[in-house]
Amino acid sequence: MNHLKPIKMLQHIKFLCLLITLINSSINFSAQEIDKKNNISIEGKWEGNIVINEQKSVGILWNFKTTKEGQLNGYMGPASKGVATIPMQELSINKNKISFTIQSQGSFAGLISKTRIKGIWSSVSGNKLTLYMVRELTKEQVSERFSKPSSSGKIDIQQEIALGNIEAVKDFLSKGNKINSLYGKGSTLLFTAIKKDRTFKIAKYLLENGANPNQVTDGLTPLMYAVAYQNSKIAKELIAHKADVNFISKEQQSALVFAIKSRNAEILKLLINNGADPNKKIKNNYSAIDLAKEENIKEVLDVLNISFEGVSDGPYVTKSKTGYTATWINKGEIHTEKINSKDSKTIEYKGLKANISNKVSKEVKKLTYNGNFKIGAVSDIHGQYDTFIKLLKNNGVIDKKGAWNFGNGHFVVAGDMFDRGPQVTEVLWFLYDLEKQATKQGGKLHVLLGNHDVMVLNGNLRSVHPKYTEIAKTLDVPFNTLFNTGTVLGDWLRTRPVLVKLNGILFTHGGLHPDLVTKGLSIKKINKEFKKQLIMSELPEKRNDLGNFLHRAHGPIYYRGYFQGELATNKQINELLKHFKISNIVVGHTTHRQIEMHYDGKVIVIDANMKSGTMGEMLLWQNGEFERKNLLGEKLPLNKIENNK
Repeated sequence: MNHLKPIKMLQHIKFLCLLITLINSSINFSAQEIDKKNNISIEGKWEGNIVINEQKSVGILWNFKTTKEGQLNGYMGPASKGVATIPMQELSINKNKISFTIQSQGSFAGLISKTRIKGIWSSVSGNKLTLYMVRELTKEQVSERFSKPSSSGKIDIQQEIALGNIEAVKDFLSKGNKINSLYGKGSTLLFTAIKKDRTFKIAKYLLENGANPNQVTDGLTPLMYAVAYQNSKIAKELIAHKADVNFISKEQQSALVFAIKSRNAEILKLLINNGADPNKKIKNNYSAIDLAKEENIKEVLDVLNISFEGVSDGPYVTKSKTGYTATWINKGEIHTEKINSKDSKTIEYKGLKANISNKVSKEVKKLTYNGNFKIGAVSDIHGQYDTFIKLLKNNGVIDKKGAWNFGNGHFVVAGDMFDRGPQVTEVLWFLYDLEKQATKQGGKLHVLLGNHDVMVLNGNLRSVHPKYTEIAKTLDVPFNTLFNTGTVLGDWLRTRPVLVKLNGILFTHGGLHPDLVTKGLSIKKINKEFKKQLIMSELPEKRNDLGNFLHRAHGPIYYRGYFQGELATNKQINELLKHFKISNIVVGHTTHRQIEMHYDGKVIVIDANMKSGTMGEMLLWQNGEFERKNLLGEKLPLNKIENNK
């Protein structure tokens, strides 16, 4: 995506930068019925632009669906993702007027006509931008998203594909360019069409003219890519052109895996009806059926003819004057126990257990450590407990029984324990207990907050796994209230910092924006102000300017400027290192296929896609050297990626 200069213009699309990171949510919101006298049907898909200025706009998708109960739900998403999955809240449609909010991002109010919806997007920072939607954008409207052609007149084939320009593709191929070669950032024309062409014409044309429907690119086939982007039309086209519905990659991914993980029952049914075998082994004795049972989504299980027995989770433990109250859910049934003691103890029900400490969780204030110790780090666990435990065991961080085995080492979890996966509670209780084990053995576990952790604590539940939506329904409370003040895990989470500095290496979830230097902020000040304004509903007044800065796109849990958008320069990175007196910045948040070094090794990204449930890597530092370790405990090359600035 091209971004405007100077940097001030980027502030006009802060909310959009956050939209790009979001994925599926099953949260439903109600809306008023549309006035039938106007004969306007809003249900279905819409595409449009948010207008930055006369030369620049950014693509947005909307989708409205009506449930079996007659409830209208609305969703948004960036066109670059190809699917609208961010739920609208407070959705209201009254005659020809529509309004809604996107939590923590802003609100929209506009008018509906038979051909389009047009209104004003008001961001939380106060910016107001025109946003319009139509059923199908014209070529000229889509072209508004792109910069003008270069003076050399050289064709940008990716841009032309996004415009649905078949003639440009024909011309490109007529000049000797191969239909199955890689272009741009290592993508085939077919992959680009799957992601960017909303007309669906380019992919069909390419397939009819020799594009390989089974060409593996970066570990993915076109069908897997189409399913990941929830593009059912192109998935059907690929299947019609003999795409292998049962291909399994070296990373144990398949089209069925993507359909199950994206909870898309429609595409899952399409794959099954066209020969996809859910019993085929993905690895060892593990199949898509096993994955579906683990994910435990009713709509997915229905397609596979597997009975849904309800969800199980817990414990959720609340403190009382005399002890604790623990609550479990077992196959949809609630079980509660009162514990009349505040002593440390292990509690368990139906295999779900937790070790409760009698020590009160205290705010983490010490953020800098120096000494003769090794350092390990991971990020973005996202409820993938089994993958996380496998990674730690095979790399010696914990022993075979799950106990601390890292000696006097320091281990960092750089945020995002919540969302995406189905074992968040297990991850939290494990870390809560491991922290205490590490301290007893002279080591240290540093659990940092990420954006998804802060989102849940603030009631922003758009990315939670459907399991936790079901848990909330069963307990008849909003999911975030299970982590209120007075709960064991809630109190513990509130004590977590957002950054830590170990032997001159700074760890945080998103990154350090260059403006932190000009603002003259210290590590201590950043953490203190962030934590002081952590949960909006618990504040006596709104966040101040610094609080808003730290909790939004440029703050330590959201910033992506080392890898996306307006990239930080080498000069700015050097200024950050000098200001904070550090040698490296280690971050998660922005998903990569592996741990990588950027900016000549000064920035290291450790989000290696653990959220997928099939991947995961750990960064190890010892004796002044960094190592990259995989799920099997193997040492792998740690590549340096060149930055142009």
